[in-house]
Amino acid sequence: MRLILIVLGFVSLVGGNLLPWMFVGSAGFVLGSYLAGAMGFDQSEWQVLTVSTAIGMVGVFLTFYVRKFMVLVAGFLAGGYISLILPAILGWKMPLGEWQAFLLVGAACLVILLLWYSLSLILVSTLAGATLILQNMTFGTISQEAIFVVLLVFGLIAQYVLMQYTPVQDKD
Repeated sequence: MRLILIVLGFVSLVGGNLLPWMFVGSAGFVLGSYLAGAMGFDQSEWQVLTVSTAIGMVGVFLTFYVRKFMVLVAGFLAGGYISLILPAILGWKMPLGEWQAFLLVGAACLVILLLWYSLSLILVSTLAGATLILQNMTFGTISQEAIFVVLLVFGLIAQYVLMQYTPVQDKD
């Protein structure tokens, strides 16, 4: 399961803007793994994998029909995920409760996606991808903050460069 999450994190890190359906699928997969645990399926990895894959695939399928709406939903979920997981990984203390932070950061991501679709999709997907990678990998004695900064810079540059060399598509 960790390997799948690392791969999805890397795809979101470098391809969130280029492959929005993968970003939505990744957000759905992470949501599915959380929901599977909340529903009591966390004893069997196959059950978690089945629920996660099903929710991720529904997100991917819907993205082909209502792309912008699904990216907004995934952006909200990714923002909330970042607000819950990243401070814990980096050892930061949060002044807000978990759900307040989830709703606040998720809503902020939703708003910036509405205002500046492509550039904010790059930012949100890079942050989500870096967070997924940090959550599921260990890097030995290297500090988590340093790895986060390296992943963040790498993802932002990679997505910006890929955006420059891809043909312009309809963003709806």
